[in-house]
Amino acid sequence: MQEAFLVHGGAQCGMCTPGMILAAVSLLERNSHPSEAEIRNVLAGNLCRCTGYTKIFEAVVKACES
Repeated sequence: MQEAFLVHGGAQCGMCTPGMILAAVSLLERNSHPSEAEIRNVLAGNLCRCTGYTKIFEAVVKACES
């Protein structure tokens, strides 16, 4: 997950990154192939104050594909 965040620009300023990564890993432990809606739902619990969730979401999607 950390590598996906780095490769896909999900680690923007870094403030929300630990929570986003932990939430995404927790989701993958429960469901190895989550839907886009499930990913968005789990990430919604963390506030990103940069530019939004697009790159973070893309990073999690790519990590799920691996």
